[in-house]
Amino acid sequence: MSMGTLPMTRLQKSIDPDMAAAIAKQKELQAADGGAPSSLAENRLQQTRLAPYWAEGAPGVAETHDIVLPGPHGEMNARIYKPHDLDPGAVILFLHGGGWARGSIITGEWACRAFAAESRLTVLSLEYSLAPERPFPAAIEDIAAAMDWCAAEGDALGADGRRIILTGTSAGANLSITAALARRDAGAFPPIGLGLLFGPYGDNLETDSFKEYGPGQYGLSHARVKQYLEWYAPAGESAKHPLISPIHADLTGLPPTLVAIAEFDVLRDDSFLLAGRLLAAHVPVTVRYYRDLAHGYALYARSVPAGRNALSDAAAFFRAVAQA
Repeated sequence: MSMGTLPMTRLQKSIDPDMAAAIAKQKELQAADGGAPSSLAENRLQQTRLAPYWAEGAPGVAETHDIVLPGPHGEMNARIYKPHDLDPGAVILFLHGGGWARGSIITGEWACRAFAAESRLTVLSLEYSLAPERPFPAAIEDIAAAMDWCAAEGDALGADGRRIILTGTSAGANLSITAALARRDAGAFPPIGLGLLFGPYGDNLETDSFKEYGPGQYGLSHARVKQYLEWYAPAGESAKHPLISPIHADLTGLPPTLVAIAEFDVLRDDSFLLAGRLLAAHVPVTVRYYRDLAHGYALYARSVPAGRNALSDAAAFFRAVAQA
């Protein structure tokens, strides 16, 4: 897998109409559910109520079942997706998005089913500790426990549980790379690949993409990212910590990595900067730049064909990593 070069960043000024319609539909669903929540607790509950709409019609798999894993901060809910014609060579460990503060198995349902169906690999979707109740590094510690469980319980997965591809959307992408860095630094067995989909990787909220899309016209806003970082970084800890903002980390030794970037996203420039840092560290990098998509396209794949195609690109990357 070649490292390649970063794509040109010519900006596309017309969002995919299906993407725009999906964002509008989410606002419509919120309005019908009583409007925008006024607290994090209400936000979490509303997301859980609305997410099944977006999971309808997701790709079929041979089997799913829910399990509870032991974790350093208590029991962790997880869901296993086994595809038809299973390849036992590796496992995909999926980490949902939600600003480190919300999200659950159901918010990753479409992506997990697509990854399982198209890569032919088992997918384990994990509900990790959420901030602000359990801020950094609790989620990273949960992921380490899940990886160790996979290694010990490969039979339950029908796959080699020591060959793990870490992937996630938004905050889950951040946790994928920071968990990999923590494993490297601890001398624990590492993931064999990383799939980073439209994640936050730095503490600079004044990039060009933050300035352009910061009002939140395409979903994620400057204010929400700022709040998420404040919740995730515990009192006395800087957001510049390399396991919070991996742009500041030593990235050497990481496995082949996919960096998927959405144009209409406050986090766009974070992704380009991280990809450049990975290349400079001689990490094999694959960059996919989706000029007509917005942050969160994986959640809206039901209604956005271009988003489904982007998930297919990720599944193809996972398949290649597993076969390498």
